[in-house]
Amino acid sequence: MFGAATLLFAVASILMLFSAHGPQGFGSQAWVGLVLLVQIAVALRWFFGPLPTRRDFIAFAIFGDLGLSSVLVLYEPFGALIGCSLFAMTGALCTYFLSQRLLIAHLLWCAAFIGFTTIRGCFDSTEDVASVLAAGLVVLAAVTGVPLLAHIAWTAIGRDARRSLVDPLTGLLNRRGLEDAAVELLARVRHRGHCVVVLVIDIDRFKQVNDHYGHDSGDEVIVLISDRLAALFERNGVVARTGGEEFVVVFTSPIDSVHHRIGEVGHTLHRPDDRIPVTVSVGASIISQPADLWDAAPTIVTRATRAADSLMYRAKYDGGNRTASSHL
Repeated sequence: MFGAATLLFAVASILMLFSAHGPQGFGSQAWVGLVLLVQIAVALRWFFGPLPTRRDFIAFAIFGDLGLSSVLVLYEPFGALIGCSLFAMTGALCTYFLSQRLLIAHLLWCAAFIGFTTIRGCFDSTEDVASVLAAGLVVLAAVTGVPLLAHIAWTAIGRDARRSLVDPLTGLLNRRGLEDAAVELLARVRHRGHCVVVLVIDIDRFKQVNDHYGHDSGDEVIVLISDRLAALFERNGVVARTGGEEFVVVFTSPIDSVHHRIGEVGHTLHRPDDRIPVTVSVGASIISQPADLWDAAPTIVTRATRAADSLMYRAKYDGGNRTASSHL
């Protein structure tokens, strides 16, 4: 899309070289021709180059604003005013790929340049002032208003999307959010040589907690367990609540300390001095050598979760308050 937009810029530049409203004189036409060559090079970069990084997006936004402005200032005022509509493409890039600050900076630049061009047009004897002012207002609304509205809508959609991945009671990830977060975690530690562990954790005899203390107290217990799990695996894992009293943790660890980390779970979650002390059953599935499995990260996490779930039930059937583990 951005490659095509850059080619659109280039085509517009070529057409304006033959327009009465376009650049006049050798120096102006030479500068437009130079910018035209850069536009073609940038378009080829978008089409055939590697996937852009944030730095590439920022560079493109700066080139779009400054390059377009440097060309339009050489046009006749009314032609330049029409050309200002091309700022919309840079606005779209800032809206969807860059920060709010860069979007605001872009909009302020556009508003200032459109205002400057409109004032130039008002002093141009070939156009009537009313038409120039009307055109300036329309272009200003399109170039600045549309990106603002799109940004508001995009922010709202993004907020809703994030909420759909989070458990509302605990603030942990839900089952939908766990898979993507786990894949991102594995990607970050890909070259460290760590093993990967999937834990399935279930609160023992939780129905009795609800029956004896009430559902509000049961929710308090779930939130307390969630907070402790989140703190325990804050640096090297992701935690999700996948059921009423069931949690899944995916974490990475050096192989020599993995069993110690698994053992910490039960000791961290069970504290006799709690108002409602509870115990947990833990199933742990250890992927000792995940190096050959990176390309199938979602699949291996799913397999490990199923294995850990079976192990958790084994621990529960053996009386609870214990951990069962195996290597996948």
